[in-house]
Amino acid sequence: MFLSKWCKACPDMASLFLRITIGITFIMHGSQKVFGAFGGGGISGTALFLAKIGVPMPELMAYVVAFTEFLGGIGILLGCCTRLFALLISILMLVAIVKVHWANGFFMDKGGIEYPFIILGATLALFSTGCTKWGLDCTVLKKWCK
Repeated sequence: MFLSKWCKACPDMASLFLRITIGITFIMHGSQKVFGAFGGGGISGTALFLAKIGVPMPELMAYVVAFTEFLGGIGILLGCCTRLFALLISILMLVAIVKVHWANGFFMDKGGIEYPFIILGATLALFSTGCTKWGLDCTVLKKWCK
């Protein structure tokens, strides 16, 4: 009874809150990598970092990572291709966990997996739910929604 009376919109709201949070986060992170904004290294700095951690073809992968984060953040925020962008960012987080953070343990203050692990959970939740009610996927392509 409690859920039906007070929480009819809870799944839709949960997806919206996740989309806003993840979308803004990845627009900001992507801006650092694409434009060098907010103290970021831009594409060249991203390529140098990827080369340092042993990612093959670091120059190409810098563009892939940077634009996946930036455009993925915009897409998720707007609810446009939510599942696709959530899956792509989930893959980035898995790579970050394995290549960068795993050796440092769990906690973020030691450079551990805590932050990318939380983002991974959130993006997998978005992959599972899609944009739900408030997003372009549902507004434009109603067949993608409940």
